[in-house]
Amino acid sequence: MSNKEKSLVKEPVRIRTKELANGNRSIYLDCYVNGVRKYNFLGIYLRPEKGKDKTANKEWNKEQMRLAEAIKAQTLIDIQNGEYGFKDYNKARKINFIDFCNEIEREDIAKGKIATARMMRTFVRRLIRYKGNVIPLSSIDKEFIIGFLQFLDNENREAGGMYHRNNQKPKRLSENTKLSMYERLVVALNKAERDNLILKNPCNAVENKYKPKRTASTRCYLTLQEVKEIINLDYSPKSGVKEAFLFCCFTGLRYSDVQRLTWADIKKNSNGEMQIESKMKKTGKEMFVPLSKNAISFMPKKAGASDDAKVFARLPRTATMTNHYMRRIEELSGIQKHITFHVSRHTFATLALTYGADLYTVSKLLGHSNIQVTQVYAKIVDENKRKAVYLIPNI
Repeated sequence: MSNKEKSLVKEPVRIRTKELANGNRSIYLDCYVNGVRKYNFLGIYLRPEKGKDKTANKEWNKEQMRLAEAIKAQTLIDIQNGEYGFKDYNKARKINFIDFCNEIEREDIAKGKIATARMMRTFVRRLIRYKGNVIPLSSIDKEFIIGFLQFLDNENREAGGMYHRNNQKPKRLSENTKLSMYERLVVALNKAERDNLILKNPCNAVENKYKPKRTASTRCYLTLQEVKEIINLDYSPKSGVKEAFLFCCFTGLRYSDVQRLTWADIKKNSNGEMQIESKMKKTGKEMFVPLSKNAISFMPKKAGASDDAKVFARLPRTATMTNHYMRRIEELSGIQKHITFHVSRHTFATLALTYGADLYTVSKLLGHSNIQVTQVYAKIVDENKRKAVYLIPNI
């Protein structure tokens, strides 16, 4: 223990100042309790007591020191009540926050929360890029969180063909993605608080100005006429991408689900109608999707394939590889939209709502856990109706 720390044992909180580049001095509290040292910068400053403003600055400094003394007194009371954050600090210091978050991911997988687990995994990857593989839980405070959010402002999207199209520079994270990362941090720290590893979630101290804001995301989709144009294209690669894309335009399946769809997942109900009965890869939820004549028309023939065989057996392993084919489809069709495979899912939602399906039903078919996500498509349909009305010329 240093001499300074020994002196702090008798007086656990001291007021100290730090010289700043502009000549002012920043006031902070130097706290040492149960072998743990913390610095609490108060955001108040002392001005130089010289020059023409000497008298005014002296009065200013007296007021700032009175304020610092009041904060010090309250801090001493908080320490005595075990509320300042030292109570479990030693325990938190031994816990690696990365390991803690990985355990949350494993718990989510065990509960079938696949999408939530995947988001936590992405969050951990970015957290490691921010501060490395070992981050003591005790080191996560308000400043750490603000620094992480500022780090996300300069982060790029994950590498992938669709983000580097035509040699474009990698795109920055969207506000919604940054918000998702922040929400994972809040969830993890809330759990740490419930487990009595920390006294308070430091996210509660972060001002709103630093927090990402949810923005209304746009959805690229195809009209029925544009779908017909792709159907009539004289282009059908052996990979089956075109047929799978059109199949998803009439079922709303994600690429991960159509890629792993087997013949065993295609069932007949009591009326002899075809339907998909499976589990969504992303969410782990049960998936029940009736197959229309349009959807069935784009399915390959089963022929002698086993029930365990994939329906679209030649699809590339990833959506990124598949989008190379989609790029060619976009070029040949002449449709002035950025058509990725996922556009088929947006297309299904807008077509279903346009032709009379209710929002709740479409939400269930898409497997959305929150109907507010589906409402984005309802707004698109409403906007299209408005445009249609305005197309009628004035009489």
